[in-house]
Amino acid sequence: MIKESHLEIVRTHGSKLGRILIGLLFFVSGLLMLTVQGPTAVGGYFASLCIPMAALAAWVTIVVKIVAGGAIVIGRKTTEAAAVLIIFTLIATLLAHMSAETDPMFPIGLLKNLAIVGGLLYLMAFGPHGMNVKGSE
Repeated sequence: MIKESHLEIVRTHGSKLGRILIGLLFFVSGLLMLTVQGPTAVGGYFASLCIPMAALAAWVTIVVKIVAGGAIVIGRKTTEAAAVLIIFTLIATLLAHMSAETDPMFPIGLLKNLAIVGGLLYLMAFGPHGMNVKGSE
C-alpha cells in the first residue's frame, strides 16, 4: 500500500512533472525537426505521405510543436496549448500513423498517440497544476 504522505508528494509535484514531461515531448521534437532533420527533410517526408502543401505543413508542424510544447513546459496558456496539441496529435495520427499494412508496430503507435491525447485532455481539464484535491484518486 502506498503511504498517504507519498501520495501527497505525488499530488503536489507529480502533476507539474507530468505537465513538463508531456510538453517536452512536443518541444524537443519540434526543435529536432528544425535543427537536426531540417524543415526541407520534414517537408519531403510529408510529401511522401501525400500531405498537400508539404513544405508549409512542415513549418506549421514545427511551430506548433515548439510553441505549444514550450507553453506547456512553462505552464502558460496550458488549456489552449493542450487543445491545439490534441487536434494536432489526432490529425498526425490519421495522416502519418495509420499504416497497418506497412508498419507492424502500428497498434502500439496508435495507442501511444491516444495516450498522449489522454494526458493532454487531463491537462486541459485540470490546468497546469493538476487536481490537488486531498483524498481524490
